[in-house]
Amino acid sequence: IAAGAIPVVGALAGGIDPAVVARGAGGLRAVFGGRARQQEEARLLADPVRELTPVLVAELGRVGDAVPWVVLFLDTYERTAPLLDRWLADLLFSGRYGELPANLVLTLAGQRRLDPARWGDRGRLVADVPLGPFTEAESRQLLHGRGVVAEPVVREVLRLSGGLPVLVSTLAANPGAAGEANATAVERFLAGESDPDRRAAALACALPRRFDEDLVAVAAPTPVPGLYDWLHELPFVVEPHSGRSRYHGVVRAPMLRLQRTGSPQRWTEAHDRLADAFAVRRDAAADGVDPDRLWADEPWRRAALDVLYHRLCARPRTALPDALRAGIEVCGQQPSAARHWARTLVEAGEDADSAVLRDWGRDLLAAVMDHGPRPTAALGLLLTRAELTDTDRAAALVARAWDRFRAGELDAALSDHGRAIAVDPRSERAYQGRSVVLRSLGRYEEALADLDRAEEIAPAWAWAVRERGETYRRMGRLTEALTVLDRAHALDPADAVPLGSRGLVRHRLGRHEEALEDFDRAIALWPEYAWALVRRARVRTALGDPVGALADLDRAEELTPGLAGTEGERGEVYRATGRYEEAVACYGRALAQDPEYAWAHGSRALALEALGRVAEARAELDRALELDPGYGWARAQRARLGAEARGRPGE
Repeated sequence: IAAGAIPVVGALAGGIDPAVVARGAGGLRAVFGGRARQQEEARLLADPVRELTPVLVAELGRVGDAVPWVVLFLDTYERTAPLLDRWLADLLFSGRYGELPANLVLTLAGQRRLDPARWGDRGRLVADVPLGPFTEAESRQLLHGRGVVAEPVVREVLRLSGGLPVLVSTLAANPGAAGEANATAVERFLAGESDPDRRAAALACALPRRFDEDLVAVAAPTPVPGLYDWLHELPFVVEPHSGRSRYHGVVRAPMLRLQRTGSPQRWTEAHDRLADAFAVRRDAAADGVDPDRLWADEPWRRAALDVLYHRLCARPRTALPDALRAGIEVCGQQPSAARHWARTLVEAGEDADSAVLRDWGRDLLAAVMDHGPRPTAALGLLLTRAELTDTDRAAALVARAWDRFRAGELDAALSDHGRAIAVDPRSERAYQGRSVVLRSLGRYEEALADLDRAEEIAPAWAWAVRERGETYRRMGRLTEALTVLDRAHALDPADAVPLGSRGLVRHRLGRHEEALEDFDRAIALWPEYAWALVRRARVRTALGDPVGALADLDRAEELTPGLAGTEGERGEVYRATGRYEEAVACYGRALAQDPEYAWAHGSRALALEALGRVAEARAELDRALELDPGYGWARAQRARLGAEARGRPGE
């Protein structure tokens, strides 16, 4: 009866045969009744620990003399520590009850570390042994020892258990009893908590991948006072009080399985509530963010992926098309985030036990991880295997075309844009993207024709207008470029790119102060705008601010290391300030990064000329013209050097 009041032991007391207990108690009475006087019996009743512990120590000593090792095991120590901690410390370290045998080992198994206030100064006698899930080899060893050897059954146990020892052991006894195994595991995790509302809330809070106080209120089926703080007292909550707390994966998995199989309707309703809560956060995070750059915004992306996860868990097949459509968007806007999207599909597939989701997620994640930050392979999977609308297919082709363009695969990029237009002739993004590729190939008139079509489809789309301004700039039509870039900026004042392009146009028109203002505003809007930093350095050099110019180039190098253009511009700063040797060295480093950088050859020629190395300067100009026969400035400089040489006596 007394055992029922003891934590942990109380849960087991009901299963003990009372007759066995009675016989044991009778034997104990016989032992002590035959030996003890009335006074000793009184001391035993008043302080049984003080009277019985020396007897235990003496018995351990007797056994220790007869065997190599004596090991005492105390399980579930997080529950019994309040009763046992002080007694064990006295038993082991103070000598209060006598000397223990040297071959005694005490093993405590619990979910928390030992209290450092009581055990901290005894570190040399205490060894922490962290216990994690079984490896596959360890799980197979246990299963084999229990006679479970059929490979299909073994694989299913491995999948369902996740290596959690209690699940492996339970399933080994009855491989088909997944539900019973999950219930057993969850019961172990929540042992000692009798409040049904808290237990239900603890289960429900396993549903979100991470949680804060607001999400706990959404997840819990009924309000529970102090629930958020109580959850953080549970030993399996990781990153407590961080705003992004989570359950340890070993604990969360069986809790999810128990809820999914126990009540599919409650499972769906709970995930719907959580998806709606994350949708509110996602929409709030979108405020002030360019819709074409949402996936690059970390708070928005995190909330959007959580919406996706919970929709997939609630209705895997119904939500899959939207999930694949989101993948096209993330590959187009922020390819480096594609792995987070693919991993979300994998996790939803595992947690919802959906083979379709698992297969899609694993294949997409492999495609993303195998090709680094490039999304081409993942987009290829979507194009060949997914049931996409024409609009979605065109969007996937445009996203892949941009990836190929960034990789310098211009013909492939041109082909993908063409296919996108064939699939969806009203895709303004396909026309705009193809115009950029055509411009890079020097096919300016064709690029302008594509921009005409893009503006017909979307007259107020700022991106098409800005690309027209950039095309005019590269064609040398600076006055027209300035007018168009003014319009692009008016259409979208938050876009940094038109400001950067306009700054360069103004610089070339000799309007350096206005150019500096444009670059300042562009970089304020987009602090990682490396292209604008390099061009602002050029303007600062023209305005006599070499220190500011070098600071801009240092920042650009930090953002995008190893670009030849950044090092070439550094050479320009040194050349403008008369530091010709340093300038020559910078141009050399730029050419080492890009041997076909004709501009660097031309600029190095001027630095060499300033050092009196005229023959080398001519050779640099020859090389520049060899690389770019249309490089008019280099041709003029070579003619000038030739005329000057002819005008000097002896040449």
